[in-house]
Amino acid sequence: MAEEKRNKGFAESKRKFIVSLKKRPHNIPLCMMVIAFIVYSFNLTKVSNTTAVVNRPFMGLCEFVIMLFSILAFVAFLNAYPKRQKPILPMVILLYLLEGIVAFADVIYLSKIAEGLQSIQINASRQFIPQAQSMLTVHIVLVALSIVLIALIPVIGKALSKIDTSVAIAENEDVSIELVSDDSAEAARSGGKRHENEN
Repeated sequence: MAEEKRNKGFAESKRKFIVSLKKRPHNIPLCMMVIAFIVYSFNLTKVSNTTAVVNRPFMGLCEFVIMLFSILAFVAFLNAYPKRQKPILPMVILLYLLEGIVAFADVIYLSKIAEGLQSIQINASRQFIPQAQSMLTVHIVLVALSIVLIALIPVIGKALSKIDTSVAIAENEDVSIELVSDDSAEAARSGGKRHENEN
């Protein structure tokens, strides 16, 4: 019985989650943008240390642009997809531009690391450099996925709308409801007749 209740609770939570996504399919690319931002933010120290050691032109600028434009992309996203309204096209275009600049800054930064590695030896104390390289590669992929998912919001919305999230009532529950209704009606009729006889 407890297991059945747990399963029903899980199914209901799943149904509510899908209903929420049906109403706001743009939350899917937003989640991807959040993941990309978290990945970069949590490794910012490695990126800063890499900039200090490699010390190539525009590395500091790229680092700053990635962080700033990632934050601005969130602002643009929230304004591009207001609640219960159609997407605002100029803000959507701005969002694409900001995400594209972030990805471009990632590529430039990686190219600067590649240049620096030609003259810098990686030892135990400089392991943060290849780690920053790997992280930035992952970050580019996540940003690219965010852009693709933003473009696919209409398709995602249509796909989600095809999922049946209606609440199904079991047949035995319908029968029991009908029986209770019949019993109640019969009791009411019996009570009415008794009242008439007494009068």
